[in-house]
Amino acid sequence: MADRITIVIPGKPFGKQRPKFDPRSRHAYTPGATVSFEQTVRELAAQKIRTPLEGPVTMTLEAVFVPAKSWSKKRRAAALGTLHTQKPDLDNIEKAILDGLNRIAFADDQQVADVRKRKLWGEREETIITLEARS
Repeated sequence: MADRITIVIPGKPFGKQRPKFDPRSRHAYTPGATVSFEQTVRELAAQKIRTPLEGPVTMTLEAVFVPAKSWSKKRRAAALGTLHTQKPDLDNIEKAILDGLNRIAFADDQQVADVRKRKLWGEREETIITLEARS
């Protein structure tokens, strides 16, 4: 297996949701949308990763959002490639990705020792993750 892996998750970048609380059972649970997204990340990662990376891992995360259709062509063109400052929060996107990659890309997400991340406007909604084992 290569020491550098790139995984592309198509669709709008997703931020991990807060746990919900069921007052009847008095238990917290993870919302279904978060479970579904993390499962998608797992499945896409499993297609590229045979065995988990060992040692420290560097992760680069790029979340790409498409401008609203209601934006003018001029505003849309000006936004492409610039930083995105709306919801979801970048740290929540990172959490959802790390939880989805857990036990597939690495034994535990505590191995991720260096993270570079950003949110951008672009032509296609996607989240691009690059993982690299460091020695």
